[in-house]
Amino acid sequence: MPIPTEHFGATRKCDSCPKEGCTGGICTYTEAQGVENTDFLLYIRSAITDYCGARTLAYASSCQKDQYDRPTFGMVNFCPSQISTAAEDYDSQVATAMHEITHALGFSAQFFPLMRYPDGTPRTPRDANGRPPTFKTGTCPNGSPIDYYVEPSTNTVQHSTERGHVVSKMVTPKVAAFVKAHFNCSSLTGAEIEQQDDSGCLGSHWEERIFEPEYMTPVDSHRNVFSALTLAFFEDSGWYRAIPSAAERLHFGENRGCAFATEKCINPDTGKSVAADHFCTSDSAESCSVDAGSRSVCTISTGKSIPRDYRYFPGAPTKGGDDFADFCPMNVGYTYGDCSNPANLVFPSKTKINILGEFYCSNCKCTATTLRSDDSTNWLVNSRRQTGCYAMRCIAPADGSNDPSKTIIEFSIPRSKTKDAVAVNCTSKGAQLSVPGFSGLLTCPDPSVICDSAESFTFADDITTSTNLRSSSATHAATSWLTMLLGWAFTAYALWQ
Repeated sequence: MPIPTEHFGATRKCDSCPKEGCTGGICTYTEAQGVENTDFLLYIRSAITDYCGARTLAYASSCQKDQYDRPTFGMVNFCPSQISTAAEDYDSQVATAMHEITHALGFSAQFFPLMRYPDGTPRTPRDANGRPPTFKTGTCPNGSPIDYYVEPSTNTVQHSTERGHVVSKMVTPKVAAFVKAHFNCSSLTGAEIEQQDDSGCLGSHWEERIFEPEYMTPVDSHRNVFSALTLAFFEDSGWYRAIPSAAERLHFGENRGCAFATEKCINPDTGKSVAADHFCTSDSAESCSVDAGSRSVCTISTGKSIPRDYRYFPGAPTKGGDDFADFCPMNVGYTYGDCSNPANLVFPSKTKINILGEFYCSNCKCTATTLRSDDSTNWLVNSRRQTGCYAMRCIAPADGSNDPSKTIIEFSIPRSKTKDAVAVNCTSKGAQLSVPGFSGLLTCPDPSVICDSAESFTFADDITTSTNLRSSSATHAATSWLTMLLGWAFTAYALWQ
């Protein structure tokens, strides 16, 4: 993508970069004045390129940095075939844009070695030329051959062996604090980085297996969550101040303990899932997404042969889930199961019979049900259909406490036979309720999921020890760093298939 020359400050560009160290080449300098009073320039386009593969929604790059290594120029390309103007795709399209802009702002393996401490000093030591350790040959920590690798310090990224293979984790202070609190596991050292990125020694996303809906995992989710985990990265980068109150709650993996974060999703010896509401072993029935915002399906499938470390079903070497999720089959929400979309309420042909007593609305959530309305005796429901969407209202505990487990959930169940609605109350998770006008039972969901959507994680205040790393203008970006040092860094957002 051509960038107007006048947008750059004085920039040195050498034709032998990046792998020859900019020596012996012909170097030129621009004389433009840059863009005053601007911290970051973002260029947007939509063009068919070689990077627009079958699973790629969009990709981003950064092409210039300031004196503190913070990116000042970014580009996002949206692959034309993946752009949708359909109303039901709007949230996903916005999440894709947020994802790619986040990459352009510095969430990328190429930037991890350039992160700074709060006082402005580099987290990764530099050589006499101000560059972090760079390798052009050898073997990556994950065992793949090195083509070109700039290595972050061990106080930024650490590598260890878990589940039979090497994993990489970001271990910076606020990122580590988030994962310890989120999973309720004090022994965690950091947040796992995706190793299926196919991007060399280090990935540029959070690990899909344990952070599935987080908006900086590699796969577009049914509902993408803007969580405090990515804000923690920005805080730890040394380039930004984050506002944790802007974060959304990440239900996935929340309080599931150390095993969820470190062990295999499904034990291949016992066939038991580490968390059955997250990782599934059969697609025989629908479930609910972890945040209860949608009915869900299991991503289990058979296809290509799965690497041995990721086989969870003995005697079935092709059975599993998506490769980005370490081939773990997951319960995931889907468009036509979205409880917030009124268009998803479907009646039997040429009738208005509401067989399950469902309702789809902005505050509707999913739960297990075997309800069958009294006027549906001549209709059968697919045996896979074991969940439904219902209007729910949360009523504060009578004792005035803030304990979400004591919150009462009130259901409003429409009855098509009598053309009215009946209210029933849940007082405990897992209880099963009978509903007048229906056979079967309605299962009470977890009130801590239904009634508490706020993210409570906060960052320790370190304002007194921080330095303002914002350059006064993009003019101060003195070198086209990815052209000189690393080459163009592309990070792709994958489409769930």
